Amino acid sequence: MVLEDLEPKLVWEIFEFVLSKNPRPSKKEARVRSAIKTWAVKMAKNKDNVLEILEDEIGNLLIRKAATEGNESWPSILLQGHCDMVCETNRPEGFNFDSNPIPIQLSEDGKWVEAEGTTLGADNGIGIALALALLFDDTISHGPLEVLITVDEETGLVGAFGLDIDALGIRSKLMINIDSELLGTMTIGSAGGGDAILKRQVSLSDESKDWHFLHISVSGLLGGHSGVDIHLPRGNANVLLARILSAISNDVTISLAEWNGGSKHNAIARESEAIVAVKNIDAAIEILKSERKAILSYYRSDVTGAKILEPEIEISWYDEAKRPTFSVRESKAIIATASALPHGPLRYSPSVEGLVETSSNFAIIETEEELITFHLSIRSSVDEEIAATRRSIAGIASLGHWNLTQTPAYPGWKPEPESPFLLFVKDIYGRVFGREVEVSAIHAGLETGIIGAKIPGIQMVSVGPDIQNAHTPDERVRISDIPVLYRLLKSVITEIPRLDE
Repeated sequence: MVLEDLEPKLVWEIFEFVLSKNPRPSKKEARVRSAIKTWAVKMAKNKDNVLEILEDEIGNLLIRKAATEGNESWPSILLQGHCDMVCETNRPEGFNFDSNPIPIQLSEDGKWVEAEGTTLGADNGIGIALALALLFDDTISHGPLEVLITVDEETGLVGAFGLDIDALGIRSKLMINIDSELLGTMTIGSAGGGDAILKRQVSLSDESKDWHFLHISVSGLLGGHSGVDIHLPRGNANVLLARILSAISNDVTISLAEWNGGSKHNAIARESEAIVAVKNIDAAIEILKSERKAILSYYRSDVTGAKILEPEIEISWYDEAKRPTFSVRESKAIIATASALPHGPLRYSPSVEGLVETSSNFAIIETEEELITFHLSIRSSVDEEIAATRRSIAGIASLGHWNLTQTPAYPGWKPEPESPFLLFVKDIYGRVFGREVEVSAIHAGLETGIIGAKIPGIQMVSVGPDIQNAHTPDERVRISDIPVLYRLLKSVITEIPRLDE
């Protein structure tokens, strides 16, 4: 056991042996759901507890535990998180997330749990581990408890959208989502979002067969969560490669053979690569060198005292084998569209200082034979701004003769700063944390907005430990945060009768 010396022991045991040992990519949660149910039944039997385990059609789990004797009249509390994870690796040999356990390890300084060359899955595995551990804490005198474990959150909040309240029989009107990523901060609002997917059918030909072929790539970027990290001065590999290809196409005749970059709609692209044919190789190389110098100067400046924004960024190229390409006209249109699509913060909140209100993430570029796809993820705390931004993207798509698909938008979570439950949890959090906690909204999609719409009148807050670099192979969770968060949740559960005082 890698995490055997960490506290609370049961939390880390669940995280290591129930969650990290069982593959849980989005849409492939069957094994981890089975492991959770098997573990819960075994624990309940060992502790003479009675649990109800319910499952809806889409795969969401609800585990219900009756109140401690004498506490049946206490308000029911719902603890909620999602069991799927973003799967990213920077291992040269790749990593099979469908079958291999996550290679968890302790950081060299012993302050963090991380993974060796892959995403860790603390988002949101640590939240699930905390909730499950609380069900079997013999020191807790509690009212009715419910733990809701949703599926497929990371690809578009699919589990929350498909949540069947009637099938699960959720009774709680108080909910703690354990999917925030900063200790000492309570989240009370989040962004909504919706994706825009542009597709273009092209024809391959041999018109460029006598030209020079190059493989051009941008790699080594930090990436990050497309909501939480979108405001940071990090590069997006798709955007940077579009910039390079646009510079070449301005002065050199160019044809695309393929272009692939990014892999997750909610992650900032860390790598992007294209195979192109150019008519004038010398001119193309000169432009490549010039663009590379400019980009590296910005992101990896060698000026003394300058902030290094992307320490591992690489821009490289090499000769590639000849192959069929898109026409010059199609290639220029594709490159022009990629250069015009928005990425990054589009507007900041006028009422919450420093909060991104609306953003776009140019997440994925994919070539499949004669089909090229651009995938963008749009977020906003104002639902009308999601629609407006997607209309703008639709205009770009129309001008470039792309087929556009827009996924159903999910609602944001409107802050209710005077909610009695929020004020109650904030008071306890400050006492446990040792100082006043911050209350804020985030520019990321939480399931709370959707769940709240399905359970009218429910009061919700979101908490979590410090998780850094979520959705990247550098993801890690701070060890010392977990006991604090456990005490918070435990205190809320045991002190909930005070809510009505």
